[in-house]
Amino acid sequence: MRVLKGFITSFAAILALLTIAGCNCGVKTSSTVHAETIDEADLSVLTAANHPRLFVDANTFKIIRRSLGKNPLLTNLHSQIMEQAASSGLAEEPLVYKKDQSNKRILQISIQAMTRIASAAYAYRMTGDKRYLEHAEKDLNDVCDFPDWNPDHFLDTGGMSLGVAIGYDWLYDVLKPATKKKVEETLVKYAFETAEGRSFYNEVNNWNQICNSGLVTAALAIWETNPELCKAMVSKSIESNKGALKACYSPDGAFPEGSTYWKYGTESQCMMISALETALGSDFGMCSAEGFDMTADYQIHSIGPTLKRFNYSDCDETLGSNPALMFFATRFNKPYLLIYERQAIENDGYVNNYSLFFGLACIARSGISEIPVPPDNMFSGKGDTPVAMMRTGWGEKDLYLGIKGGKGAGPHGHMDSGNFVFDAYGYRWASDYGAPPYDKLEAFFIRQGGGESDLWDMGPESKRWDIFPYNNKAHNTITINDSKFDVNSFTPLTAVEDTPSKMSATFDITSCYFGNVQSAVRTAAIVDKAYLEVRDNLKGGSKPARVRWTLVTRGEPEFTDDGIILSQGDVKMKLHAEGAAVTYKSWPTDVDSMGLAGEEFVPFVKGSFIVGYEMTLQKDAEVNLVTTLKKI
Repeated sequence: MRVLKGFITSFAAILALLTIAGCNCGVKTSSTVHAETIDEADLSVLTAANHPRLFVDANTFKIIRRSLGKNPLLTNLHSQIMEQAASSGLAEEPLVYKKDQSNKRILQISIQAMTRIASAAYAYRMTGDKRYLEHAEKDLNDVCDFPDWNPDHFLDTGGMSLGVAIGYDWLYDVLKPATKKKVEETLVKYAFETAEGRSFYNEVNNWNQICNSGLVTAALAIWETNPELCKAMVSKSIESNKGALKACYSPDGAFPEGSTYWKYGTESQCMMISALETALGSDFGMCSAEGFDMTADYQIHSIGPTLKRFNYSDCDETLGSNPALMFFATRFNKPYLLIYERQAIENDGYVNNYSLFFGLACIARSGISEIPVPPDNMFSGKGDTPVAMMRTGWGEKDLYLGIKGGKGAGPHGHMDSGNFVFDAYGYRWASDYGAPPYDKLEAFFIRQGGGESDLWDMGPESKRWDIFPYNNKAHNTITINDSKFDVNSFTPLTAVEDTPSKMSATFDITSCYFGNVQSAVRTAAIVDKAYLEVRDNLKGGSKPARVRWTLVTRGEPEFTDDGIILSQGDVKMKLHAEGAAVTYKSWPTDVDSMGLAGEEFVPFVKGSFIVGYEMTLQKDAEVNLVTTLKKI
């Protein structure tokens, strides 16, 4: 781990931020044009003499260079991008067209190309070292010599377009004429022409954001070579993106696909906004979309004191660097949004981030002199995936609870209505598996005699739901009669409470159970800032039903007569249920039991336990189960 000499450890001092003239990343300036359509913008600025114009301009590079050593945050991020440029931007191995294990994607190649080209282009602009120029130019030529950019999985094309556009724009004055011509022709052929008729234009999820971001950035880069085509591309993407903005952030910022996909989709959204602003001086109304100003609050609240995410749906619990938060902190004057970026800034967390250049560009803000504690300890949001997240504070030993609703058939969804995670005293006690790598799952389905599309079939009979991490029995929720949830049922958030003695959220899960119960309402709470309480109010149906209450945990379990003791490190927590006669149990977590035969899946479940209890719910009976998890 590299330690930056002279790096100031006081984060208040670290965040005495630089105002970088000429860059609008996240900042509305007096010169910002409030255009709503491309026809209202000043297109005359998009000339061959006006490069670079994506995210930063020539004057910005000069100001960054002069500020190195004076601004600790800027200096640290610059050092990380130079480290990335040295390790990946000067990589000897050529970029090679190769699909993943399921023969579906070249997405990792696109990300690798973005990382290498952007970091090398930045390093050349900052140092003048021609090694970086030569490597960036070689990478540009290599990817433009690919047979295509895999438009059938257009995320790959969108990512490659972004990386190539940055290299072209930032190195415009020094690239060989043949290279520039090849890039211009390839962007048209591989990106613009193959975008025609693609479904992402009508999608309202991260696909729309990522693909449109790549196309917009590419069109802005080569605008003067084909103004009519580039104008049409940008105009179509701006119009297409409106539906995604509404679906992803309305009404209050909760992102339907979860926190990992928030990072992926929203980062692309912010890069598209930033590119439009630096090139044309307008965000075209994107930042005014309902809920957009609150969505970064959703993101930081999705991170627990253990620095693990509330990783519902297909998300990963691992915390990484998040340059989009720099955009939001400045745009909406919320410096507290950078509270978790401290980890990435101080621990080289940006070095392997393909959007590192964007994080650097987005420090163009002023007025932030310290990072305060976020003002709220609770966030709740509705929309397509209702969610509530609450904590006792922002310290590493504080308690944290996240719980969700929604439906399994939602984007990247699982059968996980009522599912929750819980952190306390430095450990995560209630976990979510998330999902194994897609290419491995797709290859698994192919080996089973199906196809990779089996993973993405969200219908009730899909083989997707046979994979244990996707169905309700692998989540911290209630299963009735060993049955899977109704994948099309919707679980709403019905109430929240935020008082000194209790923080809670209530979800009505009734519709998940195909009428096996008359009602099922779950309230999860942090009580007295000390323990977890989950109340499940159940009313039986026309027949007796078997109820399974599940907890996925990394705590080592020990069963007692009246509960389960979980141990991690020197902390012990006891799970105890009241309200009915219950039988405490555990369930297997080996990959064969999970329907995931194959050694490649073993690390995914290693060290996990599934515990809980079972009880019988009699016909028409009303039961109030109260389950607590307390430190002992």
